[in-house]
Amino acid sequence: MVKRGSESAIKWLIPMLGIPLILAACSGGNNGEQTAASSSTPGGTGKTKITFMQWGTQEEVNQTKELLKKFNEKFPDIEVEITSKDWETYWTAITAQAASKTMPDVFKMDEAYLDKYAKLGAMKDLTELMSKNSFDTSQFEPNVLGKLQSESKQYALPRDANTIIMYYNKKLFADPKSNPSGVKPPVGEMTWDEFIKIAQKMTVDKAGKTADQEGFNPKSVVQWGLVMDPAGSADSVLESQLWSNGAKLVDENKAFAMESPEAMQVLETFRSYITELYAVPNYGQSQTLSKDPFLALTTGKVAMGFGGSWNATEYEQAGIEFEAILPPKFKEEKTVIQVTGYSIGASSKKDEAAWTLMNWLSGAEGQIALAEQGQSVPANKQAADAYHAKDEGYNKQVFLDSQKYAIPVPFFDGKEKLLWEIIPQKLANPLSGKGELDKAVQDIKKAYGN
Repeated sequence: MVKRGSESAIKWLIPMLGIPLILAACSGGNNGEQTAASSSTPGGTGKTKITFMQWGTQEEVNQTKELLKKFNEKFPDIEVEITSKDWETYWTAITAQAASKTMPDVFKMDEAYLDKYAKLGAMKDLTELMSKNSFDTSQFEPNVLGKLQSESKQYALPRDANTIIMYYNKKLFADPKSNPSGVKPPVGEMTWDEFIKIAQKMTVDKAGKTADQEGFNPKSVVQWGLVMDPAGSADSVLESQLWSNGAKLVDENKAFAMESPEAMQVLETFRSYITELYAVPNYGQSQTLSKDPFLALTTGKVAMGFGGSWNATEYEQAGIEFEAILPPKFKEEKTVIQVTGYSIGASSKKDEAAWTLMNWLSGAEGQIALAEQGQSVPANKQAADAYHAKDEGYNKQVFLDSQKYAIPVPFFDGKEKLLWEIIPQKLANPLSGKGELDKAVQDIKKAYGN
């Protein structure tokens, strides 16, 4: 499931700090590129000017400028020029700039592409800078830092650590019409056997019968107990659940490993939820509800579903009263962190200023400012209190707790194709009961070629 290029809209809470900005708009051509320079005095005389590149919308550019105001309050002699591109164009630009050795001084990096660009020589190894400046790694979960490493070298400092958890619609559980069995809402770390029974009782047909009752009609479902798409969400749901059952998607040598009995048990179990227990919609039914399974909860016709920490805002905007919990498990609780960070361009000649910006953004002050937004989950533990200070009406602590259970599997070059292309194409129909799972796994292995 590729959601990395679509960050949730955020209402920034950081006040205007009275630090003047110089705004320099540049033509973005067909790429929609936007630039803005952050400075404390007009002209930038005597300043060190560095470039900063990110993906995102104009709103996200504005948010970054707000963050840089606070940075410039402490470091007025560093001028930061921001360039923004959309998700797809961003990586094309990074590839071209790496080849021409015209990388920005600091740029945003996603864990999914870190290994690829480390191999291309696009980023500087930060290990020495971190040691030289006594960077406090203890303020980050090891899994978070590890996601931004390649061959044991640190190529980015963490920005945020968004996690994948489970949500449920509180109103549906409270209403006897939508919960005719009166089943209690789920709690975190349930077994899948426990969880799916709740999902069956919350799957209701037009006659008001639930999926575990005699006479239930699976062709006339008006409310689903659980929506999930393990194939389409291979990176955010399937891989962690394989780990939960003692299996892996790929082994430590990057070889395909989903042929094990433990892995097949996960696939067979998830298929049975669709084809036998009728608690989960098939792929076509899920797509009818929402193209993005993480947004199915916004329809008001779904009791429970996986979602990212960023989805909370979208549920709120849809008027859904929800709660967040740790996902169900097979044997052990396992979750997924999606980490983004900041890197220094390999061709940068301004390491000191670049490091100062990155260190602030990933350090306590920058992370607290990020946390005050109330949406992105800060990576630095020192920002936890600030993150919790804004009461959202649901258990935000689960986002931080889930980091402890995150599978320690950084992306590597080629894995994104396996997760985002091959598995969704080969596994969606078999999981819905159309085709053999064994054959699908072999087809995936062949297409992966490793």
